[in-house]
Amino acid sequence: MMISAQTKTRRRLALLCAVPLAFSLLFYLANQSGDAANVQIRGIQNLQHSILTLQSLAEECETGERGFLLTGDERYLTPYQQAKSRLPTEIDYARILTKDMRQFLPRAERVIGDTNQVFEQAQRILKAQQEQGFATALDQFKAGKGQEYMDQLRRSVGELEVDLGKSLSQALERQRTLSHGAFLFFIAGTIVMMSVLLWLYNAMISYIHGTETAQAELEALNIELEERIADRTRELSQSNEELQQFAYVASHDLQEPLRTITSFTQLLASRYQGRLDEDADEFITYIVTSSRRMTDLINGLLTLVRLRKLALPRGPVSIEKLLTDATSSLQASIRESGAHVEHTPLPFLAADPVQITQLFQNLIGNAIKYRRAAEPVVKVSARRDATEWVFAVEDNGQGFDQQYAERIFGLFQRLHGRDVEGTGMGLAISRKIVERHGGRMWAESRLGVGSTFFFSLPISLEPGQFQTPSTTSRRGANSAREPSSASRRLD
Repeated sequence: MMISAQTKTRRRLALLCAVPLAFSLLFYLANQSGDAANVQIRGIQNLQHSILTLQSLAEECETGERGFLLTGDERYLTPYQQAKSRLPTEIDYARILTKDMRQFLPRAERVIGDTNQVFEQAQRILKAQQEQGFATALDQFKAGKGQEYMDQLRRSVGELEVDLGKSLSQALERQRTLSHGAFLFFIAGTIVMMSVLLWLYNAMISYIHGTETAQAELEALNIELEERIADRTRELSQSNEELQQFAYVASHDLQEPLRTITSFTQLLASRYQGRLDEDADEFITYIVTSSRRMTDLINGLLTLVRLRKLALPRGPVSIEKLLTDATSSLQASIRESGAHVEHTPLPFLAADPVQITQLFQNLIGNAIKYRRAAEPVVKVSARRDATEWVFAVEDNGQGFDQQYAERIFGLFQRLHGRDVEGTGMGLAISRKIVERHGGRMWAESRLGVGSTFFFSLPISLEPGQFQTPSTTSRRGANSAREPSSASRRLD
């Protein structure tokens, strides 16, 4: 029963909407036909004007010719010369108009031919005047067919005027009929549309009254759901804080026994190196290396935990100076590898100096660590877009396969195994630093050519625009990252 009522309502609504649409279509077609009639009327009127213009030019030609022959004054030739210069243009215009009204083409061509005859006759007489004198020219004028040509031109124009007048009357009558029809369609369509709107209004009122109860129930469910979400959010926040605290405490407490293990293992290595067998020396070396690696991993975890607790930046700093501080910290590696660090002008932004310096240290350190046989060259640049500053750290190192461009930012992810020192956390920490500043980080690379790391910082951190934020703006790991710039391997 419910399905039948809904189907009936849909059909009724479709019918009510189709009727005004049909009237609108009829109104549109009537308007289009009226526009076509208007175009036809304008074309007929323009052709009438063009034909009369040709007749006027012929009369000016005749007047100038007669005045000159009777007086010998060349000033009377001015109308003839002006008419002669305008004649080609007016003939072309008349022929253009008849392209869309081919029923008038034969008569229009007759008018054009008669006009040309008048001008040719005048030209012959004026040529005779120049070559044989006024007497000969005047005799030719009197004996010529100039008047006959003019009479023939007037008859041709009159016949064409009659045809144009009839067509114009028919077009005007058609235009009036179409205008009346369009008006009637508009009135009928308006009435039907008002009826449809009234029906829709009544149906909407009924629908609103019928859904008030459901709306109240939905609002109650929404309130209950919001309360549940708030409770769940608090539970998750509390669990997250507890996990962070646990990670911090566990990492911190692990360092003391690890330092003890490392110290005594190094003591064994220094005292008993060569006094035991080769296997013992190798085992002691493994213990020392693993202890140092465990220390690095714990320090990396502590760094990640501390990043969540650090305050946001308070004022603008020179990114160029932070880059200089980072290269100063890496001087030993730079000298050893013969690396060159270059940079373009870098902006002032409200950023955490310690974190941004660490970011540059990680990226430049990776470039040096994963170098090729050639001397490492690291280029740091920045460009400003509409909404952000985009920084690029480019190197000429080993590079990596682009399919791993996202994987390298994960925790403990390494592309080079254990053959290169590192914890696999440097790039994860770098991305977290960028995201804490409201930016994003991505990478591009070509294996055996080099890599480029890109990170962005919002222009809201520029001096004059930065306001101390109350919360951290993050575009975390779930936000879409552009695989547009290069990355290296893993730290």
